[in-house]
Amino acid sequence: MLDKPSPKAVSLSRDMVFEEVERVGRLLESYARSAAEAAFRGDEKALMVSLQQARLCLINMIQNYKDLGNLNADGAR
Repeated sequence: MLDKPSPKAVSLSRDMVFEEVERVGRLLESYARSAAEAAFRGDEKALMVSLQQARLCLINMIQNYKDLGNLNADGAR
């Protein structure tokens, strides 16, 4: 039987998830800006790449959010 993680460990885990969502959110901002600029220029290839990168960022952020929801007060996942 495994011991439950300490409240401090749970808090640190939650902080790490928030930091990752913030980091990836900043990347998403950059890719969205690049996509808008590519669209303005009519550069279809650059637009496609920027949108794919933005999509991956959003998927990552959603997964991290789900992981955050899985960390409840007692530290169980």
